Amino acid sequence: MGKSTLFNRILKKRKAIVDDRPGVTRDRHYATADWAGRAFVLVDTGGYLPKTANQMELAIREQVEIAIGESDLLLFVVDRSTGITDIDQVIAEKLQRSGKPILLAVNKTDNALMESEGYQFFKLGLGEPLLVSALQGRSIGDLLDRLVENLTEPDRQIPRQDEIKLAVIGKENVGKSSFVNTLIGQERVIVTPIPGTTRDPIDTPLTYKKRQLLLIDTAGLKRRAKVKENVLFYSHLRTMKSIQRADVVVCFVDATAGLTRQDMRILGEIAAAKKPMALALNKWDLVPKDEKTLHQWEKAIRESLGPLNFVPLVFTSVLKKQRLYHLLDVVLDIYEEYHKQIKTSDLNNIFQPIIEKTTPPAVKGKEIKLKYVTQVHSAPPVFAFFSNHPELITVNYRRFLEKQIRLHWGFRGVPITVTFKSKQKKQRTPFPQIT
Repeated sequence: MGKSTLFNRILKKRKAIVDDRPGVTRDRHYATADWAGRAFVLVDTGGYLPKTANQMELAIREQVEIAIGESDLLLFVVDRSTGITDIDQVIAEKLQRSGKPILLAVNKTDNALMESEGYQFFKLGLGEPLLVSALQGRSIGDLLDRLVENLTEPDRQIPRQDEIKLAVIGKENVGKSSFVNTLIGQERVIVTPIPGTTRDPIDTPLTYKKRQLLLIDTAGLKRRAKVKENVLFYSHLRTMKSIQRADVVVCFVDATAGLTRQDMRILGEIAAAKKPMALALNKWDLVPKDEKTLHQWEKAIRESLGPLNFVPLVFTSVLKKQRLYHLLDVVLDIYEEYHKQIKTSDLNNIFQPIIEKTTPPAVKGKEIKLKYVTQVHSAPPVFAFFSNHPELITVNYRRFLEKQIRLHWGFRGVPITVTFKSKQKKQRTPFPQIT
């Protein structure tokens, strides 16, 4: 019915597998999306079959139920061409029992002539149907407007203005819970050598250097899942929600294992959410070392981080209580960096000679000129360069400008966004384009 096509349309890229056959989505896909300046986690579930004995379909059904339980908003996608099916009725009743806000999207409404067929879905009792075409992009912008309007804030509690929410994330059994317990001096979080023993995310207040922190320890296992894949699915969802809630994220890595592909995926999710971050290489006490080891490790890790090499590294040992408070100092530092605002005059005084010396490369025979730069947002920081041809500026030149920003103003541990605009205000694209 087009769930994966809609997922790809919203993300503006082809991430989920798309096929005409029903039930082709096997692996669960989840990613950070953005609309109208609001970031949110989008989950593409498999097709829900209420009654099945097939083991794969049972696993998919449980993952759908996990996603429903963890979501703040449910988007029910139905197929205009098939009309209301018995399964649609069953799913609609299940979604209503969840008590969560629901949006109903009638897909494959490719033109105005088909809209009358879409209104039959009023009978599902889920409110006004949103008539869209995921394949053509029709009315997707309207759908996303409604979606962000109905999203609750990531943290439902009213946050203290002086409180820093610190998410502690990472793979299982890397010392996240032990870190939290050591800081607060009590066994608030269950710690065992068995992976997945953190049952729920626990928010723990901590005062450090007269600053109020709220430590968010991410969950491992909440329920007995039918298959191991569902445990991982649940864990990944909770990790992404914790990232969204946080002001700062510390990613714990097992130093004895080094920086793995999964660690890089987690760091990528943090960067996509535009959250400031630090990397804690825990169990450093177990690594054989000499006077050159630290320097060699730091050089190798920074090379592995690639475009994320702005992330500060802290070599810790929770067991030996080494450099834990230095890690908190880094957290306070990057929190301030995250909120830093650079004056427009300072930006242009620095960038004018830089741009004169290293001009943007011409594209398609057109000379590109940058007029001026200003910081349009902080937390997360966004810098806008105004140009005569903003659409032609290359990725490499964008990276060059970002490097110059970091060289002069730091922003240690903070993802920054560089955008290019024309002096003439452009209309918003009516829907995301898949690339």
